[in-house]
Amino acid sequence: MNYVFTGNSEFLITEALNKWKKQFIEKYSDFNLIHLKEIKSLDKNILKDAILSESLFSSEKKLIILDINNDIGDELEDFLIKNLEKKPQENIIILNYFLPDKRKKFWKNIKNISEIKEFNLENEEDTKKIINSKFSGKIDLEAINTIIKYKSNKINKIIPELEKLTITKDFITKIDIEENIVPELEESIFQIIDLVLNKQIPEAVDKINIILNETNIFAFYNNLLSNLRTSLFILELKQEKKTQSEISKILDLGNRSFLIGKNYKINFHELKNLYINLVNIDKNMKMGKLVSSEEDDIKFEIEKYLIKI
Repeated sequence: MNYVFTGNSEFLITEALNKWKKQFIEKYSDFNLIHLKEIKSLDKNILKDAILSESLFSSEKKLIILDINNDIGDELEDFLIKNLEKKPQENIIILNYFLPDKRKKFWKNIKNISEIKEFNLENEEDTKKIINSKFSGKIDLEAINTIIKYKSNKINKIIPELEKLTITKDFITKIDIEENIVPELEESIFQIIDLVLNKQIPEAVDKINIILNETNIFAFYNNLLSNLRTSLFILELKQEKKTQSEISKILDLGNRSFLIGKNYKINFHELKNLYINLVNIDKNMKMGKLVSSEEDDIKFEIEKYLIKI
């Protein structure tokens, strides 16, 4: 039988693969298990042999796991289909296929000869259920909500962080999350935007210094501009008396629509001037008007314009 383990959650796919591996090894031993992770760079004869060769013990099953993605190329895709159709009945093939391109002919062909197993996380409630199942009685609800926010609902990053905390904590609280876990860049940017737009500049600068210990200045700068631009557009549309639903639709905010309801101390003209000044940092750097293009100089320019608000 052929199986495809797919979906939008690498964590859930990996969990399922590990479970199948464990059960298979217990029954048939690891001698009959093969996991090929870099098939694009693998010799095709080795790949063909892995798929088509039977277990040395003909009565036993053989489990072959192949990690694939959307970039393996047409030639390899055709090669896989051809050999999967000819494999011995005793061989169990699992294709580990995270976020497949379902428009491709390859996906349609795979579906015709495989059983599809989907592993998806649809929303934060799904993430909460996983956390509760793995850390039942060891974490409170506020801590769960905080780490989901800090890690942008990325379960593959949430679980390792919580596992590390359980080494030193019998019970995890919100304070433990805040004191020990660094938010993802996106969440950190939201926190900085809130501080800047409320004119809490010293706090914003302190937060920037913390983030830049973990993040490249150019990634931070581009993210900051993008989010400030969104805030600027929201303020402009509010001035035009647009409704919340109209603003959300115009800016395609989706799950960020909560930003529309926020009230800040900064006014539209102050934010506009800040945004223009920050955009000019990139322009001045490219024209050689900064002292240099080193990270410290860009950071200094950002802080300079924040202080001027």
